[in-house]
Amino acid sequence: MKSLIVVALLTATLCTRADEGVRFTTITTWQQALDRAKAEGKPIFLDAYTDWCGWCKVMDRETFSDSAVAAIMNASFVNVKMEMETGEGVDVAMKYRISGFPTFMVFTPDGVPTYKTFGYRAPADWLPVLDAMRDPTRALKQAGVTSALKLPFPAWHRASFEKGKARKQPDAAVVQKWFDDYATKNDEVAFGVIVKHKLRADQIDWVLEREQEFRRLYDADVDEVLQDKGQMVFKTAVETKDTSLLSKVVDFFRPAKDEAVQLKERLEAMYYAQNKDWSGLGTQLQSMGNELGASASSTVNEFAWQMYESCDDLRALSLAASAMKPIATRDDAEWAHIDTYAALLFKSGQFAEAETQAKRAIERGTASGADVSETIQLLERIRSAQSGTKTSK
Repeated sequence: MKSLIVVALLTATLCTRADEGVRFTTITTWQQALDRAKAEGKPIFLDAYTDWCGWCKVMDRETFSDSAVAAIMNASFVNVKMEMETGEGVDVAMKYRISGFPTFMVFTPDGVPTYKTFGYRAPADWLPVLDAMRDPTRALKQAGVTSALKLPFPAWHRASFEKGKARKQPDAAVVQKWFDDYATKNDEVAFGVIVKHKLRADQIDWVLEREQEFRRLYDADVDEVLQDKGQMVFKTAVETKDTSLLSKVVDFFRPAKDEAVQLKERLEAMYYAQNKDWSGLGTQLQSMGNELGASASSTVNEFAWQMYESCDDLRALSLAASAMKPIATRDDAEWAHIDTYAALLFKSGQFAEAETQAKRAIERGTASGADVSETIQLLERIRSAQSGTKTSK
């Protein structure tokens, strides 16, 4: 065994020096990680990446190079990187249901998963995550996860994880028939298929009826299933123009009670935006502002700006401007929100007020050190439009 550990340590590629941040070893087999963890008596930190993942590179450059982050990770973990779209990386991705990047996981030295998270974090935001990773009370409890790495997944499932042109998504009918015929519908193989692929509505209902059993087996990974299926239902709502489905989407995301209203309001705004129902979206933004107040400011601004860029309906633009008014005219309003309000006023033909708000946005943005060059250009366009209106009269 000692010789195997030595070989694993020698063949793995050390990709970061000790004085350059987190010390990562690039591995090509999962056994290399297990051997190192057992040799050092530390849990494994896995950075699951792909060659094309831009945020993976940002995480390396900005977060894993940070000295405070490196001090904790180098002392606490065996840090390994593994590319997820070739060789045994595909087996790891299928086994632990990794399909978004970057994904980060923690394992005991015996290979039992204890923590999973996704996405880029700046150093200050990553430090609390490291605390959670090392907190035994936060550890995953996945009774359904076995010690076997290579599982009998169908060939079409593996193909959906492959790199580049080799990647192929199976026909939904193939997946659904397989699920109908598969005997043990709550084992790792079945759950991997449930997470990754599109089931029929009745099959989704079957899974949801057994949510507590799946949570016992796979813990928080069940949330991935719920959210993925929620996105599918939302897509159906958009395609069929059935707003009644939006409440069901909210249920899939299991929000806290005080977040449910906010989520539903946002989903309704997304629904109108994707259907390019600008009047509906303008009305929805007014409702969102009335229902949620200041907490909805950024969301209202986001969709209002989308309307400015994509909508030419004067009535709808006026509705959006009306929704932005109480946000942008507050004494403590953000300059970007004032800028959006000015742009909507301009596009809806309310030039005098648009000029006033554009000046406010420039003044406030300049004071905060923001780049207000586009707002200055907007002000010039407003004044030109006003001049043209006066000339034509």
